[in-house]
Amino acid sequence: MRLQLAAPIVGARRPLLIERLVVASITVLLALQCFVVPASAGATRSATSTTVKAILAKACDGLLMPSESDYPFQPFIWPNGARSKLSISRLRRLTGHAPDTAVEIVGLDYFFRNVAQPQPWHDPTQAENVRKFKRLVKVLTDNLTDIRVYRVGSVQIDVYIVGRVGRDLVGLSTIVIET
Repeated sequence: MRLQLAAPIVGARRPLLIERLVVASITVLLALQCFVVPASAGATRSATSTTVKAILAKACDGLLMPSESDYPFQPFIWPNGARSKLSISRLRRLTGHAPDTAVEIVGLDYFFRNVAQPQPWHDPTQAENVRKFKRLVKVLTDNLTDIRVYRVGSVQIDVYIVGRVGRDLVGLSTIVIET
């Protein structure tokens, strides 16, 4: 048995209460779209990590880490890298270093101590680089949590500035030469 709906009366007007309820419902639904959790948390995590990687890339664009040879910064993402603590042995595996490679952990401010602090003897170019490095440190601290700086190796030292974004590890890598 099929249920037949009554045909609307031509020229009839819906009661005002129903119209207001419909408009209010639509308004509430549109407002709640901002708060809806996507079905795929992985897609959100990747987008967030990807966004942070892009922000880091922009912040370090044109900056070279000064040492005996100057190297650029390279942004990276280690997907699901934050699912467990980043141990030194795990860092070596992620970066392709031998199990016996020396690793030193330093603080972010310590690592940037010589490039992000203005000095009275800086010329205008050096002063501008200090501002850029200070901005880079701020971008790192604003976008990453649990930041650590790993110095891997000796003489040619691979540096990994690593922090968390959700379940991912995101950061910058560079090289410093210390003879």
